[in-house]
Amino acid sequence: MQPYPQPRAVRAAYKTPRGRVMALFAIFILFIGLIGYRVISVQVVRSKNLSSYAIAERMQENVVPARRGEIVDARGVRLATNVPANRISAILDQVPDKHAAAVALSPLIGRSIVDIEQALNEPDLEWVLLARRLSPEASQQIETLVIPGIVLDPEPSRIYPFGQFASHVLGFTNYDMQGNYGLEGGYDDLLGGTPGKMVGERDGLGNVIGLSPSTWDAPVDGADIVLTLDSAVQRSIELILDATIKEQSAQGGTIIVQDSNTGAILGMANRKTFDPNAFTQVTDASTFLNPAISSIYEPGSTFKAITMAIGIDEGAVTPDSIHDDAPGYFELPDGSRITNFEGSVWGRETMTQVLERSSNLGAMHVVEKTGRDRFYQNLLEFGIGQPTGVDLQGEEGGILTLPNQPGWNDALFYTTAFGQGVACTPLQLVSAFSAVINGGRLMQPYIVSEVRSRNTDEAATVTQPEMVRQVISEETSATMRAMLQSVVEHEGSLYPRVEGYHIGAKTGTAQIPSPDGGYIDDATIASIVGFGPVEDPRFTVLVKLDWPKNGGTGLQTSGPALTKVFDELMLLYGIPPSDTASGTEAIP
Repeated sequence: MQPYPQPRAVRAAYKTPRGRVMALFAIFILFIGLIGYRVISVQVVRSKNLSSYAIAERMQENVVPARRGEIVDARGVRLATNVPANRISAILDQVPDKHAAAVALSPLIGRSIVDIEQALNEPDLEWVLLARRLSPEASQQIETLVIPGIVLDPEPSRIYPFGQFASHVLGFTNYDMQGNYGLEGGYDDLLGGTPGKMVGERDGLGNVIGLSPSTWDAPVDGADIVLTLDSAVQRSIELILDATIKEQSAQGGTIIVQDSNTGAILGMANRKTFDPNAFTQVTDASTFLNPAISSIYEPGSTFKAITMAIGIDEGAVTPDSIHDDAPGYFELPDGSRITNFEGSVWGRETMTQVLERSSNLGAMHVVEKTGRDRFYQNLLEFGIGQPTGVDLQGEEGGILTLPNQPGWNDALFYTTAFGQGVACTPLQLVSAFSAVINGGRLMQPYIVSEVRSRNTDEAATVTQPEMVRQVISEETSATMRAMLQSVVEHEGSLYPRVEGYHIGAKTGTAQIPSPDGGYIDDATIASIVGFGPVEDPRFTVLVKLDWPKNGGTGLQTSGPALTKVFDELMLLYGIPPSDTASGTEAIP
């Protein structure tokens, strides 16, 4: 039986067009071809590059910090060292009760509750850093609190065990362990060392894959530095300076103790000061500057010792040369007059008496006899107006206007003779004064005596005393020692004595220049610079007070402090008393 024939319309519906089939087949072949091309491109053509990319994604470079070197004094006392510490952060969306967290953390990290709570509620941040360099004790207490979202991370920390002690000498390191100011800044490369580097292939958990290639460059730890500074001397002069500033109601001050023969700095104290452990609390960056090397001032009559040494060495005067200061003033070409302090008129006086009486007119006589060119050339030889090159950061050069420079005139020539119109740093004056009394040798001042590498194969570098130049003869220096001793011990002297010892000294009471020109009324810098013992000079000491409000000259305000410093020095270094010293003390 034959099936019924289908209608033509039904047969047409079951028939697939040949063109459509061929189009789908072509698309399929093209798709397969693209996949094949991609496979060959990735696995054959670019396999090396892509393999390198994959390894690079797993390779990580980690910087390994070097250990910062320590700073120790001449007695081996650690003045700057390192301790483990932590920094504390907060993942903001994980801290459930921000107020409670702020209350708990405030006494431990040294920030107010309001300040912490404000930080924890920052709207646009995921996490915030709350504090750095936490002590182990504070870190342990924070860990016991178990506050969700609060994280402690280890970080190296630099500490200064004695707080403000010698802070201007030391400087400080910031949170990245970079040195700033003082020795930390000046010796940052040596102290900081060289960071290491580890490059290795890591798995998904961050562990180094042992069989993969890796490199390891070990860090080079920073060197330790040993100072000429003696902590016993430093502590003594800081206490003396604090007491003197309080007694005289001064704005600040400086005391420097230098080894007269080597240039080594045994003590350097300044006020105002700061705590390098809390450097972030200092709002005025000028506080970090070391006034002993960065603050220039007119030295006043202390400068007469240098003027007299030049005059004697040049043969212009002798200790017994006579000068008559009548009528008691010197008139300049413009009609202005220069007088002695408080208008004193001494008449005929020797050069020794010029120093004893601190005669301005006598000092002017010396430079007039010496001559302009020779006087200024000798000042340059003494290092006036130039940085000393001390190994501390931030030294200023001072001001010495020479005859061929703008601003120089005859008045400046004469006032420079007694220390006005010329400006130096305290250390410049101390170093020049040392040259006056140590045999005429201008020594390079320094405060680092030794650099000790932590590499056992590398020898320590020891600083040797260095003479910059011979500025006056040994004979002139011996003469100046005798003249400066006479300043202290002559009949009628009001200089305080050091019981059992001979010292020499010269005071200065200088006006403070006004920014508007001229000088500020009733504003002075009172200072005294001395040396001892006279028979064998060991120490040069400067005591400088800034603007003592109780008034008085350098002798009255700074003289007693100089005596106290020498008392301490003779005791600390076991220097026996002089057999010929009277041991009496004049009333200042």
